[in-house]
Amino acid sequence: MTAETLFDLAEFEREAVAATAWDGAPLAYTTSYYSPAELDAAFDRYRAEFGGFGCIPRSHMWHRNSYNQGERAATADGHELHMFYADAWCKEADHDHSADPLPGGGRYQAVCPGCAWHVISERENDAVEAWHDHALPGWRSLPIMPRPAAAATDEKKARAAAAKWCAANYPAEWQRPGSPVRTIRGPHGGRHVESRSPFGGYDLAAD
Repeated sequence: MTAETLFDLAEFEREAVAATAWDGAPLAYTTSYYSPAELDAAFDRYRAEFGGFGCIPRSHMWHRNSYNQGERAATADGHELHMFYADAWCKEADHDHSADPLPGGGRYQAVCPGCAWHVISERENDAVEAWHDHALPGWRSLPIMPRPAAAATDEKKARAAAAKWCAANYPAEWQRPGSPVRTIRGPHGGRHVESRSPFGGYDLAAD
């Protein structure tokens, strides 16, 4: 089978998808609340209908980027953090957003599906912190892990050092699944990192 034949088949499949009605989340940028499953389904639909090439800048849709494909932050009382990203600017010559202008730049969305709660921010860290304010109020008062405990030479040692430090320094009520840690970072390590606390929560860079 030639490459041209494969291309024709792919085009035929996309046309078949386009002929099927869609009543899910918008196949475009939106600020309305949709569950993670609805956002995932919408992005899958867009790619099935229009193809995967250039789908992120052309669709402006919410999707999980490479950092947010893994485990979700979660608490024992039902809160979950699902992170999404959208290209909210447009350089596409064939697009007209005059009726519904895009905000510009990149946008991050944190979603807590159990509460139908979400927040949209220009910075990923701001969205992550907003979810922690929502799901784990009081986290900003947690003690900051000193750099030696947070900067062991390999991942296994780092996790062991963090667990030991938290056991000795964290309030008992915060030693539970989903709790974050706050760590001092270097000048180029300011991103909040998912699933890196001893409790399965975020490693939050302290200011």
